[in-house]
Amino acid sequence: MGNKSDPTMEIVAEAAPKDPTDAVVATVNGEEIRDSDVLKVYESLPDQYRQAPFAMIKAQLVEQMVSMRIIQTAAEAENFNTQAEFTDRVSEVQRQLLQEYYLQKKIDEAVTEEALKAEYTKMTADFVSEDEVKARHILLKEEDQAKDIISKLDAGGDFVALAKEHSTGPSGPQGGDLGYFAKGRMVPEFSEVAFKLEKGGYSKEPVKSQFGWHIILVEDRRATEAPAFDGMRKQLKESLSNQTVTVLLEGLRAKAVVNIITAEEAKSDDKSDEKEAAPAAEKKED
Repeated sequence: MGNKSDPTMEIVAEAAPKDPTDAVVATVNGEEIRDSDVLKVYESLPDQYRQAPFAMIKAQLVEQMVSMRIIQTAAEAENFNTQAEFTDRVSEVQRQLLQEYYLQKKIDEAVTEEALKAEYTKMTADFVSEDEVKARHILLKEEDQAKDIISKLDAGGDFVALAKEHSTGPSGPQGGDLGYFAKGRMVPEFSEVAFKLEKGGYSKEPVKSQFGWHIILVEDRRATEAPAFDGMRKQLKESLSNQTVTVLLEGLRAKAVVNIITAEEAKSDDKSDEKEAAPAAEKKED
């Protein structure tokens, strides 16, 4: 008797309660949906849907899960889950999930914090700092107009207000704001003057370019810096992930036996089969 298992113990073990803190939030034909089930669905949602807190959309998710369980029960009752077309689709989804799971695990193993920092060092090693200025300008069609505006600036006029009122350039409504730029980004005659001006200074003579006559104000100067590690984290992860998949696939492909059959080769094989089949057919007729 000591060697026989007690069937009542098996029933008790199977009926053991789940985590008491994991509350049942719904039942469908006696099947429980627990808080943890809903949380898993929430965590699998795309980022844009997880902007809303879990508590805010929990009731909506429960309703969706109830509907899905009802549909699942109906499908199983009509034996849709045993149909060949369904099982084929399940097999295909399983293959895809396995491939994705495998790659993600390999990426997670490779893309460590140490690897990210090493990639950051490599990517920023060739960074060259450039001087930049933050400038505004007023663009005019005629030199005399530009000289008149300069006179107003000399008399204490507000550059931003004058740009909004008189500039014919697309930046006029923004007070002529051009933001920060390096020397090579603007036409040479414009950059030459802009990079000679001190912070807070404006051009005392109109500057001629192919676009017209400019009055330039430099609001700030700075030297560019390499982007911070945290700011590049997403880019670094993408770069390392792509590298990991490429190297992994190259290694796996080198070990695999791969034979890609072109359309022309397939046609040639079909013709060969037809030729081989013809004598056999003739023998049967004889």
